[in-house]
Amino acid sequence: MSLVKALLAVAVSGVVAVSATAQELPAPQQKKTPAVDLTKKFDGKADYQRYSFTSLPESVDASEQSGDVLLAGTEMVDRFTGEKAYVSGVVTVLTENVSADDLASEFGLIVERVYSRLNLALLKAPEGTDMLQLREQLKGVEGVNSIKVEIVENIRKPHVL
Repeated sequence: MSLVKALLAVAVSGVVAVSATAQELPAPQQKKTPAVDLTKKFDGKADYQRYSFTSLPESVDASEQSGDVLLAGTEMVDRFTGEKAYVSGVVTVLTENVSADDLASEFGLIVERVYSRLNLALLKAPEGTDMLQLREQLKGVEGVNSIKVEIVENIRKPHVL
């Protein structure tokens, strides 16, 4: 009988210990949604908001251009770092079951490089092409998943201590 009481006491103390431990554990935190407005992130201006334009390509008449264009060959300065930058005219396109050659011929682009295992293509537009308009046109193609306009800065500059 005393053995049964001892086992019962051990079981009750185990339940009490587990209950006390469970009360000490913090409640799982719920993921907080970011307060950032994602529509701004995908806005066409997000590609070049931080840049000040210094010169347009020579083949383009500046008087004909409105304020919402990003032309291939445009030279800029990064407002945060002061580094010179330019729009290379290259777009990185992530595709699914779409040939880079077909895209290039349809939009008048040149295939710079294709990474077939990644379904990734680098396509180059001629100087003076409106890159934001090109991006919108490419978004309309079925099988195109992502488009990124390339803005080149000098990233291989030595740092001085």
